[in-house]
Amino acid sequence: MSDQATSLPVRTESAGDIDVLVSDATTPSQKLKVNADGSIDTNFATGSKIIVTDGTDDLEVNADGSINATISDGGGSITVDGTVAATQSGTWDVGTVGTITNDVNIADGGNSITVDAVDLDIRDLSATSDSVEAHLKDGSGNDFSPTNPLSVSMVSDAQGDEVCDYNTTASVAKDASTNHDYTVTAAKTFLAESAWVSGSGKLKVEVLSNGATIFVGFNSTANPNIDIPIRKLCKTSATQVIRMTITNLDNQAQDVYSTLTGLEV
Repeated sequence: MSDQATSLPVRTESAGDIDVLVSDATTPSQKLKVNADGSIDTNFATGSKIIVTDGTDDLEVNADGSINATISDGGGSITVDGTVAATQSGTWDVGTVGTITNDVNIADGGNSITVDAVDLDIRDLSATSDSVEAHLKDGSGNDFSPTNPLSVSMVSDAQGDEVCDYNTTASVAKDASTNHDYTVTAAKTFLAESAWVSGSGKLKVEVLSNGATIFVGFNSTANPNIDIPIRKLCKTSATQVIRMTITNLDNQAQDVYSTLTGLEV
């Protein structure tokens, strides 16, 4: 093995015993200046530039001096104080945004915006320009349909005292008439529902309210009953009379039977 040139190490007793100066190798008098705050001064030749990079992508500086940057919350949140003026294009990656007190216009850009809320205050609806679509559901939350029909119960549209007034007249002579009268109770209005007349032979019935004829009906030997469904279409006031005049059209005397039903309200 040949001899080798060796050197002795530099050793100090305390830190700071040796000061090292950094100088230009060509011009040793040009030394690196360190300022009192620890910063250094640098000089760049005309046309030189600094590139900021992460090792893969370089930071791009626009012609107006601005830079393009992507802001990501990194799993945390970003709080914006004051007014933010921005044009949305593409997707923003932001976390929880603080309270914005100024008016903000949001456009969906052709997509959709989902609002999570329970109660929304909207303007009054107009019958000429607005429409509301309602879906009725059963107790299990299913929409009513032809296979899941809505059950409807018919109830009376008026509440009052039921009237079922019956009358019979024996041996009404041929071509003779008999009257079945009902006087409406004081302070009440009578809503007639039906007039029913029957006999063993041919009959004619005329229904009058306060003297005015409102219905006329006939029977036949094939169908001896006369059923007039008035359905509360005619009202008779308190103390007035609703009358059924029954005429025997048969060729001999017969008994006649009649029933008046309705409500007094």
